[in-house]
Amino acid sequence: MKKSLVLIMFILSTLVIVACSNETTSNTNQTEIERLEAEITQLKNINEELEASLFKEKQINDTNTKIYELRNTIDLQVREIFRAVIKGDTEKIKQYISEKATVDEETYIYKVDNETITTPFPVEGSTFRQRSFDITKDGRFITDYEVWINDETYAGVLELSFTEENNQWKLSSMQGDR
Repeated sequence: MKKSLVLIMFILSTLVIVACSNETTSNTNQTEIERLEAEITQLKNINEELEASLFKEKQINDTNTKIYELRNTIDLQVREIFRAVIKGDTEKIKQYISEKATVDEETYIYKVDNETITTPFPVEGSTFRQRSFDITKDGRFITDYEVWINDETYAGVLELSFTEENNQWKLSSMQGDR
């Protein structure tokens, strides 16, 4: 009987230890599950932020690509304008200028706030180098060209502003810095 009592006590002790051990394991597992769920939530939030950032960068890249493509188109127009200016071909120039502007044989004329602005055309022997370009918030395309006389004498910078009229970009203002 003593052996049976010792055996029963041993079995009960073992069951108590196993039960406590299972409870500790269960608590540990629950804590680990909660930690992993919090980490998953945090990673989902980071992923959403990265996706939003990627979307924004794609929009910026698309905008910059469009501006650069527009720059190429307008640069070709500017070259045609400068060729026509140097040849004195006012009819050709009129194809590229805004409805709000006019030209004569030597000047480009436009109005700003009821003020008439007259800009003399570059002279023969002038060369041009684009320095900058951008599109403004109001949708104007602005580009600056260095002007050199006979590739030796710096004559200043011409700022050309283009606006979209009837799905075409037209020269709406031209002004020099000198």
